[in-house]
Amino acid sequence: MNVWPPYPPEPLPRRTPWQPQPAPPPTSTPNAPSWSFNVDTRPDWLTERLLERRLMALAGELDRDAGNQTVAELALLDASGDQPVTLHLTGVSADLDTALTVVDALDLTGVEVHATCLGAITGAAVAILAVADRRTAGPHATVHLREPAPPHHIAGRDLDTYAQHHERQLRRLQNRIAQACHRPIDAVAADMRAHRVLTAEQAREYGLIDSLSSQDSRAGSGVDATAAPPKTPPELAT
Repeated sequence: MNVWPPYPPEPLPRRTPWQPQPAPPPTSTPNAPSWSFNVDTRPDWLTERLLERRLMALAGELDRDAGNQTVAELALLDASGDQPVTLHLTGVSADLDTALTVVDALDLTGVEVHATCLGAITGAAVAILAVADRRTAGPHATVHLREPAPPHHIAGRDLDTYAQHHERQLRRLQNRIAQACHRPIDAVAADMRAHRVLTAEQAREYGLIDSLSSQDSRAGSGVDATAAPPKTPPELAT
């Protein structure tokens, strides 16, 4: 049926120049699956799982944010139980102030902290390993004793003040390492100036660690790691 006069078309909505254009309707992808996964995308899910087991892991450069996070995790584990805390150190380095902050937190922790060193631990971060209650290192770990370098962004008018602060903090660090290793502070300071590198066995002799992890695992199985291998009986030798 024809209608006269025809209905006029609906006018388009009037839009001002500062109003954005409406978003186009979403398009559906053909053959897209109708199901989805529930994946935990939180960046700290691994940290939460470790903390549930009273484990902490530090790796790489320990900056101020990572140091503050470490202090908070130590306080949380100290308040949540009496069992020891296991601290894994993998290739850790740190600036002077951050390392001393973590050292102070370790000194104030009421539960034992068992530290395990893997890879190379460098500079001021050595003190974090040294002050732990029980210190273990992997057989291929290395300890690099060296003085932490001061930052380069200090203004000229503040340079003298910061130099004095850096010297005091460095002396505190060397004194804390010397106490943990039962060595004279001047000997530790000289080794740090010389950038002395210690193997795991040398670090144990130095007093920075108590044992090697391979020896701990063998001790649990009843095998003496320091014992010589059994000799082959003469009748079986070829």
